[in-house]
Amino acid sequence: MRLFVIRHGKARKDSDSGLDEDRDLTPRGERQAAYLASILARHPSAPRTVISSPAVRARRTAEPIADALGVELRLDDALRVDEPPSPVLDLIADEPNSIALVGHLPQLGRLLAILLDGSSTGERELRTGMCVEIEIGDSGPARRIAVHRLAD
Repeated sequence: MRLFVIRHGKARKDSDSGLDEDRDLTPRGERQAAYLASILARHPSAPRTVISSPAVRARRTAEPIADALGVELRLDDALRVDEPPSPVLDLIADEPNSIALVGHLPQLGRLLAILLDGSSTGERELRTGMCVEIEIGDSGPARRIAVHRLAD
């Protein structure tokens, strides 16, 4: 199974409501989302499922990706800010096809450490607007295939 772990695009520092979950993307974040959408739409193992945190910045990153792939966007509370990675492992286990997850640090960095390093205490780097492509086999550890991100 192919897994695409995506940290939301660059977000504004504040929201009109004052709530962290309402922070929207900056123009750079919008470009990052559009870039990832174009890369994944041409990918030979493109995700058939896109699941996002309900936070605005994650959802706005995931929407163009889901649109480019022609799939429905699912929002899941397991990907909310500050949630542990274990519920996300359950999401992955339930998906038979390639999947894209859009969320936040530190959760996604910890998820990558679990999948790639077998570490329950580590955390991998994942910059805003970055996608780490992983192959998860039936046996043996997952392996990183590629990193996709808009050039600085």
